[in-house]
Amino acid sequence: MKRTIRFLLAGAVLTTSCSKSKNDVTAGRQVTYENLAPSTVRIVLGTGWDLVVNNDTLTNFLAVPFAGTGPTSLPNPTKYFPTTGKLTDGYYLPQQFLDAGGRAIVKVMAAQLAPAMPYLLDSFQVQEDYYHPSDYYLAGTQLQTNNSTGVTQIPRAVTPAGDPTHIRIRLINLGVSNAGLAPGTPLTLTLADGTPVSPVTSGIANGQWSDYVELPYGTYSFRILIDGKGIQLPAKAPQLMSVTSQADFTITGGQYYIPTRTFQPGGAYSVVVYYSGGSYQYKEYPIPTNCFSFETDIQPSANLTYARVQGVNTAEENGLHLQIDGMDSVIGYGLSSGYTTLIAGSHTAKVTDGTGKVVAEKKFSVKGGDNLTLWVYPTAAGPDSVAVVQNNMGGLQSTGTNADGSDAGALLYDPLNFDMIVQTRFLNLCPDLDYVTFTQPNGVLFPNTRFSSALAAQNLQPGQPADAIAVSYPYVNLISGSATNIEVYQSKPRALPGNRLNGVADLTPTNFVHLPAAQYPSQPPGKEPGVYTVALIGRSIANQQPKMIVVKHNL
Repeated sequence: MKRTIRFLLAGAVLTTSCSKSKNDVTAGRQVTYENLAPSTVRIVLGTGWDLVVNNDTLTNFLAVPFAGTGPTSLPNPTKYFPTTGKLTDGYYLPQQFLDAGGRAIVKVMAAQLAPAMPYLLDSFQVQEDYYHPSDYYLAGTQLQTNNSTGVTQIPRAVTPAGDPTHIRIRLINLGVSNAGLAPGTPLTLTLADGTPVSPVTSGIANGQWSDYVELPYGTYSFRILIDGKGIQLPAKAPQLMSVTSQADFTITGGQYYIPTRTFQPGGAYSVVVYYSGGSYQYKEYPIPTNCFSFETDIQPSANLTYARVQGVNTAEENGLHLQIDGMDSVIGYGLSSGYTTLIAGSHTAKVTDGTGKVVAEKKFSVKGGDNLTLWVYPTAAGPDSVAVVQNNMGGLQSTGTNADGSDAGALLYDPLNFDMIVQTRFLNLCPDLDYVTFTQPNGVLFPNTRFSSALAAQNLQPGQPADAIAVSYPYVNLISGSATNIEVYQSKPRALPGNRLNGVADLTPTNFVHLPAAQYPSQPPGKEPGVYTVALIGRSIANQQPKMIVVKHNL
């Protein structure tokens, strides 16, 4: 299953860096080939080396000067990369490079010492096979004790998932180990809470890769765990990501950088673990700095057909049934259901209580790409109602600049993928409180920042999200790793925060943490990044007290 071509770093160890690149594969950020027809041969993780194909210069990195002598990363264009001269993503070799047999010779050059005298590390041959395409990963698979590394040839998917609402995903382990961990220690792909994705993507040894598995499309915060040690690996941090230490890729509260991404139906993806240079300390274990990134193996089409819908029960203490298009979800009080995939168009949600009595019914429409939550809540008049709330799973917001590398054409910035935010909506689902305001400790209002809207948490009326016109981005960033609690107040217009609801327990950072603490670094974990809703639910009458709940919308 493994095919590796080795070469020697004779005299200098060259590494790619997790913190030097922001090249997560997202729509709008692919290589522009213009008049060049791409082949099926892809070179991946080539950042940091110069590549010469059939004696034609593909990339042109400037020399890395000695400390204090000048910048290290000025543009140095080539005709294939006319802006920077640098390969920062997976690159499909143009057909013009291949001979009649579909072959080409790729030379790996070290430009770090002197551009005028590039150092030849070695060369390898690529071979196009249209029906069985391959990727050639330039990663530190063998870099352990002898300063040697290699090019690993890995087959790539050619067909999407059998279910058109699903994606395909796999784990490629090109990381390294050292004395703190036995060589070849396997890795496992998990969801955000540490649940393994599949036995197929679990226990993948160094230098190996799993088969693809199918998952429902949707928004995920995948993690990589080192088997047997309860240790997680960081994702490749983008350039704009501020970390406490570039050596260990952590931020406040012991969090690693983990992107939250929407994987669209029909796509196929590889989660790639590779060596990035350096090491950090995990308790008594010295761990080399491995990190992971995503490669899109099959680019999905625009999602115009499918939507994701879930329900939350904040009305029926004995549980309820949410029925949509013949699909029935049983939801306990204060809990959310799993997601159901719907086809774009009109649908009807029917809600029944534990006895089968219909307590609410709601017609709603979905468009391709929608992510909706149906909040079932009580009304002051008696019958239950359903609030249909759209979740922003892309984290997208318009901006005038795109230094993060997101879609410059649309002027969109994606903080969920390029930063670590706890994107949180607030809802008042208590029918007895006309206005509710959520705050930081001691009634301090949430601030207005680039990705945090103060009005999103103020004077919320029962069953009504923040006004879409007044609050175009209806979220507050609770800040990953933050140790602050959340309070709630009965408020009035122009009277903020109002009177504190003393009978309602604060939400603490642990309400936003799902991965077991043992799988974090030595610091205690704070709030995990992702997409959340904080809701005040229940009644505020007689001897009844409402409470706050947290629903996490990504997996």
